[in-house]
Amino acid sequence: MTDLKKRFNNILQDIEKNVTNKQDLDYIKTQVYNISLLFLDELDKLAEINLNRLNTMADREKELEAKIESMEKIIDKLEKEVYSSDEDSDFEIVCPYCNAEFIEDFSNGIKYEVRCPECDNLIELDWNEEELEDDIESSLNSEENKNNSEYNDDEEDM
Repeated sequence: MTDLKKRFNNILQDIEKNVTNKQDLDYIKTQVYNISLLFLDELDKLAEINLNRLNTMADREKELEAKIESMEKIIDKLEKEVYSSDEDSDFEIVCPYCNAEFIEDFSNGIKYEVRCPECDNLIELDWNEEELEDDIESSLNSEENKNNSEYNDDEEDM
């Protein structure tokens, strides 16, 4: 800024040296000041616009961080449901053939078939994986649509 002030003063001194008529000199100085003030006003306006944009971006960033945190919570819940601990690896099963109830250990992973210890029939297990995938997909799509809607609303406000 000091360099700008120095240059401005050099220009005024040059004008004073080259304009001999006092009335003309005062007029020129006044007009130079007026032009300088116009430029400074425009610079102030631009600075204010940029500051408002930065504030808007900072606000949007906070909103996005909150949404990311919300999504992380959803993902954590899904992970807990999908990757349950060893405590949850025992399931009670009722045989559809003899109605015998027994506990099956799934700590080694998901099984799609088990044998009934009473009647020795093979029982197919339906984990409703497609239903779970559909639930996850619809939940994510719902959240994405909500986020897109909010983003579009924000863009219209700008």
